[in-house]
Amino acid sequence: MNKNLFSLPDFTNNDSVFKELIALRRILHRMPETGFHEWKTMELLIDLIKDTQGTITFMPQETAQHLCTLIPKADKPHKFLGTDVSVTGFKLTFNLDPQNKKVKKHLAIRSDIDGLSIPESSDPRHLPAKLGFNAVNGAMHACGHDGHMAIAIMSALWVNANLSLLYESDLSAISFIFQPAEEGCRGALAVIDSGFLQDIDLIYCYHLGLGVPSGYIVPCPSDFLASCKFTLEVFGKKSHAGHPELGINALKVTASFIEKALSLLDLKKGLYVNMSNLHCEGACNVIPDHCFLEGEIRVLDEENLDLLYSQIEQIIANESKTVPGSYYQLLKKGVGLGIKQDEKLCKKVEKAALKLKLNIMPEFKFNASEDASQLIRHLQKQGKLGCYFMIGSDIANSHHNSSFDFDEKSLINGFNVIKELILSELP
Repeated sequence: MNKNLFSLPDFTNNDSVFKELIALRRILHRMPETGFHEWKTMELLIDLIKDTQGTITFMPQETAQHLCTLIPKADKPHKFLGTDVSVTGFKLTFNLDPQNKKVKKHLAIRSDIDGLSIPESSDPRHLPAKLGFNAVNGAMHACGHDGHMAIAIMSALWVNANLSLLYESDLSAISFIFQPAEEGCRGALAVIDSGFLQDIDLIYCYHLGLGVPSGYIVPCPSDFLASCKFTLEVFGKKSHAGHPELGINALKVTASFIEKALSLLDLKKGLYVNMSNLHCEGACNVIPDHCFLEGEIRVLDEENLDLLYSQIEQIIANESKTVPGSYYQLLKKGVGLGIKQDEKLCKKVEKAALKLKLNIMPEFKFNASEDASQLIRHLQKQGKLGCYFMIGSDIANSHHNSSFDFDEKSLINGFNVIKELILSELP
């Protein structure tokens, strides 16, 4: 990292914090990496917080083994602070009760760290391109995760600068979880498997934009879609195109499956189906024997998720029977769930926003999936608490678009809300 681009702000000066938030966001925006490949991102984030009084915990090697169908195998372990690391993502924890005098109350803030496999626009009307901080590596932070990281890192640095004050709070510890692979709903499963949530009592997760205008906070969004991502491989048999009867056309099975699967889409019933990334390599005079595609299903009513997935399974089973000798491999690659908000935490977010004189949007239908749902659900099953709130930010073009950008003024609002949530734990 170029140390000249970012410096520790004066936390008593809101303008100083705002300036450095923007600088940090733009550094991160230049270096997007897709899920479970966020090695350079990790290097930067760790460089920023390695000298704090917090403890950094990495994903264990066992997580890569347990979730081998979700996590791509690293060519070799990456070394951070003398530790061999095979899975991206980490946790930074500040111990606020070194003498173990408090009743346990461990608060966590979660930020996602991955980008999308979308080449970023170089159009000069696109602000990152105009100002020279657009990405040029074929990936992009097209969903605001660069902003999420900037808010979380600045919040962690603020905690480090105010430890003496926070020792007086009701918190035994504060953790910042930097989660990989939110896109595709895979990274939360790795966080859970890693044990990062083992001693957490309450967690706040958040998102920028998504149609909420700048200056607003949504303390308690609703209508999260449950989703399931999957891959499908169809296998057939090669032959010369002049003798198709000697081969088994994998593309025929795949094309028919796609048509029938997409017919399950029903917006009135809240059923969403999408297919993408179809690969079927080979020469035009050869019957293809292998096809690969990625797909996802989303439902408004979580109870319909398994039902819709079983319909996907049945379609491909029927298509395989229609073309004897073909077979397939269908694998789940990530699952998002609905979120049942904990009212107590939502009220804390609302109170923090009002104290900061931000506008409150009392109702907002999220209408997308988020794997923070897995983290919140995991804690709630143990009687613990979780909340997902939204930080309003005007956007240029939609999320997951090559010209996506958000209003950077929203960064200071996000930081200040998190700061107030932490300060609310003081007696």
